[in-house]
Amino acid sequence: MKPFRLALTVAVTLGALPIFAAEDPLQSFPPGKPGLRFIPSTPPPDTAANKLYPAAYVKAVGEVIRAFRARDWPQTLELLDRADKIHPPTPVTLNTRAAIAIEEKKFEDGARLCQKALKLDPKFYPARFNLAEIELVQGRYAEARKAFEKFVRENPKDELARFRVFLTFLLENNYDDARRSIDQIPFPGDTPAYYYANASWEFAHDRASEGHKWLGRADWIFGPERSEIFADSLYELGWIKRPAPKSAEVKPVSPPAAAALEAPKPFTLAP
Repeated sequence: MKPFRLALTVAVTLGALPIFAAEDPLQSFPPGKPGLRFIPSTPPPDTAANKLYPAAYVKAVGEVIRAFRARDWPQTLELLDRADKIHPPTPVTLNTRAAIAIEEKKFEDGARLCQKALKLDPKFYPARFNLAEIELVQGRYAEARKAFEKFVRENPKDELARFRVFLTFLLENNYDDARRSIDQIPFPGDTPAYYYANASWEFAHDRASEGHKWLGRADWIFGPERSEIFADSLYELGWIKRPAPKSAEVKPVSPPAAAALEAPKPFTLAP
């Protein structure tokens, strides 16, 4: 079977590993949340997590995420530097730097940055997940599987981790266990995991037309954005073609006003 050419995207893309952020890019959240996305497509809403940070910083991180989604690594790094001048690095910004390092195949740098994120928040799921992804994209399937299975034990509803467990078997050509692992993915579920696992199975067995049928069903039910983190695996394996990234259209971040740094702006809870 064809090996990964690059790091899985997520992703938070899972191309490089995704930032793995939900709608709120500064929030650490439990895995398995319905509608979980690695990268939000819109600026983050005002949420309880954001009230801990200056408004200028929340805005800056939103622009970082848009640049990352556009796969513009130089601009993303520039915006990260600007964000770090507003507020000291957070797990999200460190994990974003890790994602870019992994995208560029700088796996040691990526792992180091993930570890720095975990020093700030030992439970930060995105960085933990990305450490497991580093094992996967380097072909260390048994090590990756052990890490992903730990996520499943911690939260049996973690469909993304279950999908990754399946991939480790599939990429080892262990089709019996791969097939069994598909059956362990919830169906119907909160994510396109089941559909993308079946699509991957078909592509791996040279049945591309059947694979595309599964992908079509996933996109029809969940939409392309919620499928993105799963699609990235197939992009990197060469089974489907990655669409051209949309322009980030990021506006320059102006220096924050002194008042913005003195005290966080209060936010209301999101419904």
